[in-house]
Amino acid sequence: MAKLSWRERIGYGLGDAGFNFYWAIIGSYLIFFYTDIFGISAAAAATMVTITKIVDAFTDPAMGAIADKTKTRWGKFRPYLLFGTLPMMGAGLLTMTTPDLDEGSKLIWAYATYMILMLTYTVLNMPYNSLSAVLTADPQERNTLNSTRFFFAYFTGIIVGAATPDLAEYFGGGDRYNPIGWQITMSIYAVVASILFVITFATTRERIAPPVEQTSEPLKDLKTLLTCKPWIIIFILAMVIMTTFTLRGSSATYYFKYFVERPDLLGAFVGLQVLGLMIGAMSASTLTRYIDKVKLLMMLMGIVSVLCFVFAFVPKPQALGVVDVNESNQTQLQADDLLGEPHQAGDTYTWTRYDKVFWIIKNRVELPETRAQLDIQNLENETLSVIRTRADGSQLDSAHWPPELILMFVLSMLISLALGPKAPITWAMYADVADYNEWKTGRRATGMTFAATTFSQKMGSAAGSAIMLSVLAALGYQANQVQSNASLDGIVYMQTLAPGIFAFIAIIALFFYDLTGDKLEVIQKELAERQQA
Repeated sequence: MAKLSWRERIGYGLGDAGFNFYWAIIGSYLIFFYTDIFGISAAAAATMVTITKIVDAFTDPAMGAIADKTKTRWGKFRPYLLFGTLPMMGAGLLTMTTPDLDEGSKLIWAYATYMILMLTYTVLNMPYNSLSAVLTADPQERNTLNSTRFFFAYFTGIIVGAATPDLAEYFGGGDRYNPIGWQITMSIYAVVASILFVITFATTRERIAPPVEQTSEPLKDLKTLLTCKPWIIIFILAMVIMTTFTLRGSSATYYFKYFVERPDLLGAFVGLQVLGLMIGAMSASTLTRYIDKVKLLMMLMGIVSVLCFVFAFVPKPQALGVVDVNESNQTQLQADDLLGEPHQAGDTYTWTRYDKVFWIIKNRVELPETRAQLDIQNLENETLSVIRTRADGSQLDSAHWPPELILMFVLSMLISLALGPKAPITWAMYADVADYNEWKTGRRATGMTFAATTFSQKMGSAAGSAIMLSVLAALGYQANQVQSNASLDGIVYMQTLAPGIFAFIAIIALFFYDLTGDKLEVIQKELAERQQA
């Protein structure tokens, strides 16, 4: 029941910051890297990532069993953070290496290196997750520990999401598509992550151990989990909530490209989502001081469900504002379409090009034409806007957001704030389940408990991706074309209604979870008495 110092809390949290230097670049840029830089087809890359994710999920229980069996003078879980860093660094660099091969050989290389990367990730991440359950048994300390952890995780996600393209361009000699730039960027991330893993190893201490007489029996531990009601519920909960996260994340690109028709805002939308998750995660330890974490999670999932349903009714913006131009052929833009107001006599126009849009406009470059109509040719991957100077001297800028866009961002931010506490709360619940299992059976299988749960998260992630792709295929989605009404509705519902439905399912699952504060207090007291005896 140790009270952890901030040194240990921060030291543990920095470990998840290290993991997100890998995970954020995998989640945000790996498909782009494979298709646009390495030269693998989008379909092949998507299939590869999905298959690898499913295969990787099955390595978690195996790694959990190995970690539970480990005995060293540093503990069961900490040594992996020290000795697994270099293999993971090497795997990350190999994944971002682009040998000159034919298409079939490139795909084999991608499968092999990505699987090795995910395997080494599991070897470090599985023990790291389990470590939170053996630093202290105090439920509130676990809440604070996991809130700190996810603050660092989300903060790193924002940094990697914002900085990676610019770093790749800088180290690639001004060419964002130069593989060297991506390899150097990955090298920097890997070195920083390795340093953070060592800090976590050095600043944490394992305090909770299995009973001295306990022998390693992985199959028995797995069988015990499969008959443990709280673990079954949290297994389902983890899968359902991860499906919610995946649907929101994977559908955002399609939502902004085809429904909103403002793909330039995707970075801001995703970035603010992560910021909301980070703020929500940091609030978890405070909220759980006043509300039992199970009741709190039910309330938060209820808020998410309601807001997602409201989100579904937000209409398409009437004025597009800034427009992303990707065509290489002749294109004609009308100021009226971007501004949402008709031309008036005496009005003049200044067309501008946005550069590097992420949350804020870093630079605006004027284009030479100043008419209400702009004819452009061979202009690829540019974001354009128009400023009208009226006859009375006032200005109307197409970068001013229409109210529908503002409402979309506000609702998304509120949903993320409600989802944010989910991560630290559920990870604390996993540790509670490990305690409950030891109390009930006399065996402690921390690694297996966390491994089987992360297995469900990875399966939920794969399920979310599969649902998204299946719905698009069934509704006739065609890439880079104007979508049919059915396809467009499907994209909107995957971003809004579907996550709301899955959040509601999570509430139903939580009704059957009974490891609440009073029961946990009794369990912790009896476990302490057993240790003393």
